[in-house]
Amino acid sequence: MAQEKTPPITVALTLAVTVVLALFIFSHTTLYKRFDHASDDFRWNYCARPDLADKDTVIISIDDYSIKNFSEKFNFNWPWPRQFYGIVIDYLKKAGASSVTLDMLFTQSEVGRMDVDGATSEQSFAEAMKKSGFVIVGENLSDEISQAKSSVQETQGLIFENSEKIPGKKFRSVEEPIDLIADAAARTGVVNFHADEDGVCRRLPLVFNVNGTLKPQLSFAAYLVSENDSIVRYDIKKHELVTRNKRFPLDRDGYYTVHWYGKGGPGGVYRYDAFYNVFVSATQTMSGENPSIPFSEFKGKNVVICATASGLMDLKATPFSTTDAPYPGGEIHATLFDNLKNGRAVKHVSDYWIRAVALTLMVLLAYVYISRSLASAVGLSVVLIVAPVVCSFYLLRNHMVQMNYIFPVLAVFFTSMVSAVYKTLTEGQKKRQIKAIFSRYLHEDVIDLLMQDPERVDLEGTELVATVLFTDLQGFTTFAEDKSPKTLIAVLNRYFETVTGIVLDLGGMLDKYTGDGIMAIFGAPLPKEGHARAACEAILAFRDKGVNDLISTEGVKILTRIGISSGPIVVGNLGSSRNMDFTAIGDTVNLSARLEGVNKAYGTTNIMSEYTWEFVKDDYYFRELDFIRVKGKNKPIRVFTLIDRLESMTGAALEIEQRFQLAMMAYRERKWDEAAALFGKVLELNPGDPPSEAYIERCELLKTHDDLVDEQGVFTFKTK
Repeated sequence: MAQEKTPPITVALTLAVTVVLALFIFSHTTLYKRFDHASDDFRWNYCARPDLADKDTVIISIDDYSIKNFSEKFNFNWPWPRQFYGIVIDYLKKAGASSVTLDMLFTQSEVGRMDVDGATSEQSFAEAMKKSGFVIVGENLSDEISQAKSSVQETQGLIFENSEKIPGKKFRSVEEPIDLIADAAARTGVVNFHADEDGVCRRLPLVFNVNGTLKPQLSFAAYLVSENDSIVRYDIKKHELVTRNKRFPLDRDGYYTVHWYGKGGPGGVYRYDAFYNVFVSATQTMSGENPSIPFSEFKGKNVVICATASGLMDLKATPFSTTDAPYPGGEIHATLFDNLKNGRAVKHVSDYWIRAVALTLMVLLAYVYISRSLASAVGLSVVLIVAPVVCSFYLLRNHMVQMNYIFPVLAVFFTSMVSAVYKTLTEGQKKRQIKAIFSRYLHEDVIDLLMQDPERVDLEGTELVATVLFTDLQGFTTFAEDKSPKTLIAVLNRYFETVTGIVLDLGGMLDKYTGDGIMAIFGAPLPKEGHARAACEAILAFRDKGVNDLISTEGVKILTRIGISSGPIVVGNLGSSRNMDFTAIGDTVNLSARLEGVNKAYGTTNIMSEYTWEFVKDDYYFRELDFIRVKGKNKPIRVFTLIDRLESMTGAALEIEQRFQLAMMAYRERKWDEAAALFGKVLELNPGDPPSEAYIERCELLKTHDDLVDEQGVFTFKTK
């Protein structure tokens, strides 16, 4: 038995599942995560919308310019007296600012200077903070156990429903501001940053766990103060932190994804004012002068005071660091605050959905690669690569939805690769199989055509409409009686060399040698429009090349008899596992074989069924021979013999055929004597015309046995 072929859909499913499963495992590696992070950064660089940044968020920067001017004009080097921050906070309070976030740590008491008392400076700072009521200061968490202020009071932590269920890293200690500063601040917030595997900040926790006590992140603390909001619960199912006013989506690790608006620093998405310039404006106000920066510039603003000077080492890597300078850490806090205040929450398309859809599409892609043309498969690959990328960019820019496109793109790449390799290997095997099978059946040009697209041939069986041709050598048995085996083989090989060449040159398939004849098929293994015409050309080529003269004899002339019929046939590999041939079966094949033998009754060298005649009746001149029923068939058919091409018919030849038609009309009217006389007239023009001689003999027989032809005029053959 032939090995059962695995259905293409099964192969496609196997390849797709293998690729997606391998990618799923690969997605947990550091290398994949770096690819994924890089794709996120690339997308943010093209999808960020600076126009969405809150214009009411302002950054006061402790920059190189401020440090230089304080040193040169006020003779104060860094770090500055803390009362300077108090002066600026008083100014911002008078200007009508909404909140001030200090991205700074005040974990140790201020050290005095020659002209400034540390305690007095610190007290002035604390009084300004307390008077404003809207200042948030930072605190730092550590994995180390600190001896100083390592314990966390329960009252300082956040308390809300399901607080113990919120995921996240647990820290062991906290460095809090000194008591004077902590008591004066409206709230403290954690300044710690989170960086992904590649060192880039893309997401931050909103709450931190310190020995079981929850602390708000600095930006979140600022949001709670400025919006007078508080946490209600953590929604475990939706992974959302719920406050009285809003819901903040977190990922499965408990992080909030930052929605970036564009490049950071001065000239970026937020307004930057140098701390020195604000301080000067504050002192001008204290002196009764008009400030350089009027109050209106800070009215209703949420201010973040942070270090941006390069020497203060507070620059962080963000998705924009590959194209722009690193972000000041304070601007990241400002960006997150903006997100929380204005509801800029980045949602995520579930990885499970992405993998499920990718698997489905990869099955389709693999199936197309295996069962369709390479152009179709490559076209689909391009669509499946472009679609998730475009969709991902569109969703992020217009709907703040983040969708992973690396997984589907890699899935398309690897599925295309393994499917192409599979097809190459199986197609190569099929090409070798086709070449081995058809090299003895077909012309080299047809084999080359098959090799270009092996899928056009179904070796397991397919139905085609084709023309089948059988030949046999009349008189060869008598000829062979006194010949040696070597002589017979030599004679037949010389004969078959010519006959086979004619069939192959006309695009036919040599099915088999049948002793002293052949079986050929026109229109297989590839469908062919002109299959019947090619068979007719083969008949004429046999005549033109004198195949009846290829075997020299003394006495009886050896003739090549041809039987032809057209119609549906089934072609495919037929046989056993030990011996198999590509051949054809069906009624058309059987009828062709029967018609070859019918030639004996009419003395003709070719007979074809009406089914072949219908295909070519306007291209050649035919003689209709009879209306017969061959042995083994119930349905009668009209049979014809090919005379010549239309353009080759002479006047004399046409007159012979016209007389034969008149004789056949009398025969069909059962006028046996008249028919015999008319067939005699044909012999007068064409002495030795075999069909006419056969009909004269039949008419004599029908005079006494007219039942040999039924009322429909059908003559039934009792033998093959």
